[in-house]
Amino acid sequence: MRWLPHHHEWPLVHEGGYGLQVHWFGQFAGYPEWHIERSRLTAHMVAFFFVRTSVCWCELNGIRLDLRAGDLLIIRGADEFEFGHDSKHPAISLSASIAVSQGSEPNILLQRAMPRRKRWHSLQEYIANFEKVMTALSSNTSGSEFTRQGAVLQWLGYILSHLRAPVLSGGRAVAGREIVDRILHAQRWANERFKEIIMLDDWAKAAGMNTIYFGRIFKRETGQRPMEWLNERRLQQAARLLEQTSRTIQQIAEECGFSCPFYFTRVFRKRFGNAPSKYRKPAPR
Repeated sequence: MRWLPHHHEWPLVHEGGYGLQVHWFGQFAGYPEWHIERSRLTAHMVAFFFVRTSVCWCELNGIRLDLRAGDLLIIRGADEFEFGHDSKHPAISLSASIAVSQGSEPNILLQRAMPRRKRWHSLQEYIANFEKVMTALSSNTSGSEFTRQGAVLQWLGYILSHLRAPVLSGGRAVAGREIVDRILHAQRWANERFKEIIMLDDWAKAAGMNTIYFGRIFKRETGQRPMEWLNERRLQQAARLLEQTSRTIQQIAEECGFSCPFYFTRVFRKRFGNAPSKYRKPAPR
């Protein structure tokens, strides 16, 4: 009798577990009387304010900023802000207020080193991506809840890829969270640095723990030691790239954090039973 593999032994493609809150998402202003009186953003939210047309100003935590079309302003939880514009030249904004929770962490966006202000490379591209989400949010078809959440998360991925906002490291990023959330944070931190050499001491520091305690708690929560978990994720990613792309084995090795292709081949064969060259399915003729 031939034994079949258990489904949990298959390569992991993605692991999420996010909760999504959208307090607003749309196009605002465009009329002479527009003004946002002094306000404070809810502590667990992040707001994205993009100037679509004309110019406006914002006073953020007591500092005045002049904004023009193509500027993105990021407001973080508990920031104090006020907006206004020239009534003779009304501005139009595309604005969103979002929280993405995981575990007991109310908004993992606050763990990222995002700039306050970003000049967008393509005004029309930003508008097109934003309007896709507005269309999805107005959908009421079967499965629209997944469509709406997927559209918002895809838009966030677009934003973060252009902001190049890595996960913060150090105790400041993890203060006050429970142990499980420290480990979730540590996993996100490592995922952001797949291509880099990750030292256990630096990884523990990013989680706000000493190295020995981090290793013990990580294994307790995940069932694997930190470096075992990291190598498994890297190998699973490599397997996926071998199956779904035409990149060379050396390119895949480097992208997944293996600086030596010979070492990559050895550990890949040990994990999957085949060398990378044999694991990859031949292209159809």
